[in-house]
Amino acid sequence: MMMKKKFANTREYAMQLSDKLQETETTGTNVAPYFEKLKAAIEDGTVDKMPKAEFAEISAEFDDVVEVYAAVADTLDQMKAPVRLIGVHGSMQKTFRKYYEATKVMAEALNVTDQTVDEVAFNQSEIDQDDLMEEFMKEARRAFQTVM
Repeated sequence: MMMKKKFANTREYAMQLSDKLQETETTGTNVAPYFEKLKAAIEDGTVDKMPKAEFAEISAEFDDVVEVYAAVADTLDQMKAPVRLIGVHGSMQKTFRKYYEATKVMAEALNVTDQTVDEVAFNQSEIDQDDLMEEFMKEARRAFQTVM
């Protein structure tokens, strides 16, 4: 007797995915003011003039975001998708993993010791994050349309 592979219940999957989207959105909203402050300093060429503690706080906030997104990426990897969502879920996993990697690049672009920002890496990461989040949200909408 062969065992049937266990696939996710559609409702549970939708709720779990919704939780991860909410967590991602909340995290992004919380870090936005720190990002805006740093972005303004980069544009003004005043990163080196920021108070040390403020720059360190921004860096710590970025590191926290990376940790949250790493956990979300891991959860997406572990989630069991309903049969008809296996393809779109696989795409979401890959896209979010790349998104997490892009946030990591941004966090690593900040050098707290020298109080400098690798602007090339920072700017590319911002572009990548925007593109990847847009792609991820498109995939998530497709997933929800499929289960609703």
